[in-house]
Amino acid sequence: MQVYIAKDVADVIALYPYVQERSFRALSIRDQISLQAHTLLKAHREGDHRVAMQVMSWWPHAQRLTAQEILDAPFNEEDAKLTLSREYGFSNWLAVEALGDHQTDATFEHALDLMLAGDNEAIMNALAQTPDLVSARSRYGHAATLLHYLGSNGVESHRQVTPLNAAELANLLISRGAEKNAEANMYGGGQKPYALASTSAHPKAAGISDALNQVLRTS
Repeated sequence: MQVYIAKDVADVIALYPYVQERSFRALSIRDQISLQAHTLLKAHREGDHRVAMQVMSWWPHAQRLTAQEILDAPFNEEDAKLTLSREYGFSNWLAVEALGDHQTDATFEHALDLMLAGDNEAIMNALAQTPDLVSARSRYGHAATLLHYLGSNGVESHRQVTPLNAAELANLLISRGAEKNAEANMYGGGQKPYALASTSAHPKAAGISDALNQVLRTS
C-alpha cells in the first residue's frame, strides 16, 4: 500500500534514520528525546534546512520566522530539548525528565508502524491478537490513540505520514471498538481524531481527506 509523505516530513525522516531501529526503541522516552535533540542541535548548527519543520512547529520562539531566519537564530541545547519535548506532547523538558526510565509500549509502537505503512492485513492480525490496541494510547505526552495518528497532525513529525488506505484503516479500528470521540493532548488537549484529520494538510495533499473525514466525523 502506498503512503503519502510530504517533503518536509521526508526531510525529518532522513534527519533521524535511527528512529526505526531496535536500539532506539529500547531507550527510555527521555533518552529517545535527548538523542533526537542532540541531532537537531547539531543539524541547526550546520545550517541543515531539514530542521525547519520541527523548529517552526514546536519551538516557541519560531513564530513568524522564515526557514532561513530559523537557521540564523540562536538555538542551544535547551531550545532543542524544548522543541523535541513539545513535539512529543510534553510541556517542557522537565516533564520528560520526570518520566525517569519510562519506556514506550512495544506492542502499541509496532501496531502503529504497521498502520502507518498501510498494512491492513497486519493490523487486522494485530487487533485479533491484542484487541485492546483500539483503545491503547501512546506513552508520549500527547497520549494519542491509533485513530488519532491517522490524522497526521500534532504527533511526532516523522510519523506525520498518510497511508492512502487511511479511511479503510479508520473504519477497521472503529469497527473493533475505537472511540471517535477519544481526546488526546495535542495543541493544549481535547483533540479528537476528526479535528486533527480535518485540519491536516497531509490527508488533503494525499487526496484522501474527504473519505477519511467522513469516517471520523462524529455527527
